Amino acid sequence: MCSVANSGDAFDLSRRSILATTGAGALGGLVSIGDTTAAAENDERYHLKTRPTMWTEEMRTNARTNIDRYDWAESQRDSALSEADTRLAQYGPDLESLWRLVTSQKIPRGGGETFERRILGGHSQPGTDRLWKIETTVENPHGEGNLIVPTNDFGAYRKSGLDDRGMFDPELADDSLLVNEEHPEMGEGWGVDDGWGWHDEDDDLGGGAGNRWNFVAYYNHWFTWRPGGIRRLVNALVDAYLLTEESEYAIAGLVVLDRIADVYPEMTIWDYQRGEHGFWNNSGGRQTGRIIGSHWEGNLARNLLVAYDAFFPALDDAEAADAVVDFLETKTDEYPDLPEKDSVAKIRENIEENYLQEMLPAAKESDMAPGRGQLSAVTISARVQDDTREDGYTREALEWVFQPGDEYFDGDQWNEEPENWYTTGGNVLAPIVDECDRDGYWHEGSLGYNRIRMSSIQQVAENLEGYDGFDGTDLYQHPKFQNALKINADLLLLDEFSPALGDTHHPSRTEWSQSAVSEGYEATERPIFAKLWHYSNGYSTAGIRGSIYEAEPEGLADDIQAVIDAEGPLDLSSQNLAGFGFAALRDGTNHEIGSLGETHDTSALFAEASAPVDDSFEEAIQFEATKAGEWWSFEFAVDEAAEYELEIETLFVDTYGIYELYVNDEYVATVDFMADGTGQETLAYPLDLQAGTNEMRWECIGRNEDANGYSMALYYLTVLDEGDREQRDAADEMGNTKRAVWMYYGRNGNGAGGTTHAHRDALQIGVAANEMELSRDLGYPEATGDHPPRLFFTDNTISHNTVVVDERGQDHHWVGVPRHFDGNDERVSLVDVEAPHVYEETDEYRRTIATITVDEEHSYAIDFFRVDGGDDHRFSFHATEADVSTEGLELDAQNGGTLAGPDVLYADDDYNQARSPNSAGSGFNYFDTVERDAEPDRQVVVDWDVADHFNRRNDDAEDVHLRLTSFGEFDDVALADGYPPHSPESTAPEDSLRYAFLSRHGTDLETTFTSVLEHYEGDRVVESIEDVPVTGDKSRALKLELATGRTDYVVCTDGQPNPVTVDDTFRFQGFFGVYSLEDGQPEYAYVHDGTLLAPVGGEPLVQESTGQVRGFIEDFTRGMCLENELDLRIANDRDELDRHAGFVYVDNDDSNQWRGPPTSEIPILEGPRAPDNGAYPIEDLETGNGNTVTVDVGERTLVRQFEDPDQLEDGGYEHIITENDDIRIPLTSTWSRE
Repeated sequence: MCSVANSGDAFDLSRRSILATTGAGALGGLVSIGDTTAAAENDERYHLKTRPTMWTEEMRTNARTNIDRYDWAESQRDSALSEADTRLAQYGPDLESLWRLVTSQKIPRGGGETFERRILGGHSQPGTDRLWKIETTVENPHGEGNLIVPTNDFGAYRKSGLDDRGMFDPELADDSLLVNEEHPEMGEGWGVDDGWGWHDEDDDLGGGAGNRWNFVAYYNHWFTWRPGGIRRLVNALVDAYLLTEESEYAIAGLVVLDRIADVYPEMTIWDYQRGEHGFWNNSGGRQTGRIIGSHWEGNLARNLLVAYDAFFPALDDAEAADAVVDFLETKTDEYPDLPEKDSVAKIRENIEENYLQEMLPAAKESDMAPGRGQLSAVTISARVQDDTREDGYTREALEWVFQPGDEYFDGDQWNEEPENWYTTGGNVLAPIVDECDRDGYWHEGSLGYNRIRMSSIQQVAENLEGYDGFDGTDLYQHPKFQNALKINADLLLLDEFSPALGDTHHPSRTEWSQSAVSEGYEATERPIFAKLWHYSNGYSTAGIRGSIYEAEPEGLADDIQAVIDAEGPLDLSSQNLAGFGFAALRDGTNHEIGSLGETHDTSALFAEASAPVDDSFEEAIQFEATKAGEWWSFEFAVDEAAEYELEIETLFVDTYGIYELYVNDEYVATVDFMADGTGQETLAYPLDLQAGTNEMRWECIGRNEDANGYSMALYYLTVLDEGDREQRDAADEMGNTKRAVWMYYGRNGNGAGGTTHAHRDALQIGVAANEMELSRDLGYPEATGDHPPRLFFTDNTISHNTVVVDERGQDHHWVGVPRHFDGNDERVSLVDVEAPHVYEETDEYRRTIATITVDEEHSYAIDFFRVDGGDDHRFSFHATEADVSTEGLELDAQNGGTLAGPDVLYADDDYNQARSPNSAGSGFNYFDTVERDAEPDRQVVVDWDVADHFNRRNDDAEDVHLRLTSFGEFDDVALADGYPPHSPESTAPEDSLRYAFLSRHGTDLETTFTSVLEHYEGDRVVESIEDVPVTGDKSRALKLELATGRTDYVVCTDGQPNPVTVDDTFRFQGFFGVYSLEDGQPEYAYVHDGTLLAPVGGEPLVQESTGQVRGFIEDFTRGMCLENELDLRIANDRDELDRHAGFVYVDNDDSNQWRGPPTSEIPILEGPRAPDNGAYPIEDLETGNGNTVTVDVGERTLVRQFEDPDQLEDGGYEHIITENDDIRIPLTSTWSRE
């Protein structure tokens, strides 16, 4: 325990733990490696690499041993050979072709705008097997097939312009080759590209008249470098050489790497900017990068850097070395201005000095962007180089990785002057502390970008792990980073998907990093990582194993299964991530989780085959049949002869054939793996099996006429006996009854320490139930940057399920302030959050939402949204695609226009130009098909009969509804269509979403939007809802009659000390309460942060002396620890703490004091981000002497950031809380007649 008393033993990340005390700038964690470095220093090339360090000799030996021991390892080797041979055939067939594959600086690179990528067929494959040719998605108007671009022979044009180093120079090229040979009927110059693009004046390709198409740059970017071409080729050669030691693969790889080293020092994207010439490269707008944009440069480099380490031993083999040297000498003869390549030493020197050691300068010049692969690329280059001398590259590079610093721009126009960007240090430690919150989430409001931030640090940890030249800080033991390894896991809903917060591609599934989860388990053995791994593997441990390069790769599955046996599978309960700003109120049971029967990895069952089998995939095993008649077989055993059911997980894709299944030579079924489905599916067959060994055999009988091959693939085989089937059928009958209501109150923009990937969406909610997202966030915009639909709609407050004040978007904040949370009660879950900084007009902007269980399958949610201040309050809510009906409204269709008015057109540019996202009316012009009621009833109902657009169910969600019932003095209600964005990486969204807007207008308004949200399938379980009178100006109460015969009253107050009376039925004192009756008699009572619930004229059901424990901080854990404590002195009877609701609230901003009035202005703290709240979960309590209590708050640190990030821990920490801060611990009491 890193307690208050011993918090000095915390994780040490000071400069002393990183840098040596002897000699400034030397990395204390770097050590010399025996005699190898010393021996090398006696040679004139002593600075060169002397041994493999990414794949050590021991690891290579392990791989060879495992290939002999395990079928899966042998298959992995065979697959690697097949892939390498395929790539060599594609880009070869000889070393000359591979050498020429590498392009030099004067051939532009550019990845194309979103619409261009769609028209050019994407970025995975060019669509042809011809170099420099791309098949578009546009039909050829003068012939068959689609148009091919560029229409000139750019390969010949490039060859004609090679200089004396074999590098392209357009001044030397033969312009007579710039002629349309592909589609001459379109005109001599049509589609011709010399590298600098072609203007489509007549809009033949559909990108707009006059659009500049950079075909050559597009091909060079995607199909020469990333992800195709060189990157794929080198990856394949690496795997083949490591697993076979066959020198031909290393020879080919070394030739390519040497050529990359020839061109790399001159490579720069600075010459190819987006503005005038339209060369899009992913640089965050900076226009920086070397081969490609700076956001992707590091990711490209990682694969190429490790390749040198893989091939390094081959140069110690005389035959291989001679082959490389001999070939490269022919190139220096052909191109005399190339440097000499007549020895292994010179080739090593070229690759190391002109590629490996270029990583650090590229990072310093921001040609590899911070947080986007920069750190891992520099770290890998340092490890691969393995030069640990005092002034060696490895020492310098790793010192820079850990050195505090930042990225800066020193110029006038940030997006036009790439030469004026620079980075002063890798700063790997400070962001973990300063940008990562106590829940392990970075400063992003997007799931994907949070994961990217974590991954950039994880890649440093991963690439230093096991390196015997470094003995410094183990990042895996950093408390914040350990939490970050499971980033986004807390957000899982219904065991199926995650909310698409901010710029997150939709629909999202699990958004955690599987590599981080596996590394997290192996580094820490924490059960949460085992559960996440087990979940990701289909609630199974089948097929889980270590790397082929490990000495004992088997055994992991047993370790993980032991955790599952002891603690059960992943099953998230209600939780509140107060650091990140996300709460999920979860209810129900997923009866379908877990595994029944005996599940086998089919690769372990494989017996024989008539054609090659590829077992290199993480889960699947693939049969490489090329004709009918091929077969493969598997063997499995059962203890007793009986009827079983075989569940066979298979894959259906358009390259697979038709197969007959036989079990023990008995025909079972015929399956067309192309036509019978798409993606991964499970086939089920009841069969009689014999005791002992049984054979499963698949025989190819042909292929569908639309199929492109004869292969097939299997994942797992599960064998279920009679008992297993009965349990399975019962679980299927009960299904997944989980449901959840979530609230997001975290980063909502870049103005308070977040980024532009967050949306202005504080206090938005979403609903998941009936196996679907019934109300979702919109996710990733169609386009980024200044794209108006992004700024005014997707990112803006009006498109989210929250309240818009004064018709404008929210101001930016870091995180809201939780006031109450309860996730422990069996019937009621509750979260209450205030966002005091998002509207300066408001004195209160606060949402309280609770879910209340009706039965095993149903809950309803109660929503109280309080807004005090401002002159216009607009409650916005939408569901997924649906048919919408209403009650309490007489809607009139508006005559054209948008929500902004009948005279404002959809997406009107003039309207946008007159506004910013946080000015009045912004985004209203992105809603059309408007209906309005200027005199709505006090009770308004909007019911969405939803469709299953994303195919999460198998019945199109027939009869599934989401229903909003809202109460208030509304001045008008409008319904309108909003259009969810279709980002390139997301599934096609719904055509439209129907929004409801409930509005109040006036002066200095005070509103409490009071609503009920119901999910139901078929019949409702809530028969009636009414708002009932309650004494107290700010108190609200509802009465709900349920189909079960139960009547629920729900009340929420401002926590006033005097009791209120609800509907003349019961008296209540507290913040939140639920009172249930059956047959007119009390059945249940719940009081949160209160003292009383009593039927009028009856005895109290709940009566307590206090509703909260109050006190102040005496001390707390100061260091960076995985276990943290608060020492409190309390003013109440500490015995009351047994009723705590799970959270302690530290008043770290003086906004909720109990020893005096709150401050009128909540301070904005200085630093890289706005204030954190002081809400912490209570893991345990320990009473001390007198009125002292120690609260264990678990793994969530009390450290906010470094006092001085340049000094790291030596400069001290700034903490989220301080001594003498007031604290509150709300208490909960319940009563039940059972």
